[in-house]
Amino acid sequence: MNNTPTMHADYCQVTCPTCFEPFSIPGPAATEVPTEWDYDCEVCCRPMLIRFYLNGEEVIAEAEAIGD
Repeated sequence: MNNTPTMHADYCQVTCPTCFEPFSIPGPAATEVPTEWDYDCEVCCRPMLIRFYLNGEEVIAEAEAIGD
């Protein structure tokens, strides 16, 4: 797993596990976690899996590279 950025407002900071560039995405509501999303990096377009989970009342996101 890579990074553990937190969610602020409705957006979550994610760092791509391939190019290591950070970007923000709209995150899920706290009532919808834990969940996983397949997502393409907004910088290099490589696929990743983003896992969202709760840490207290905060939604946490972790990104992991997936297949080529």
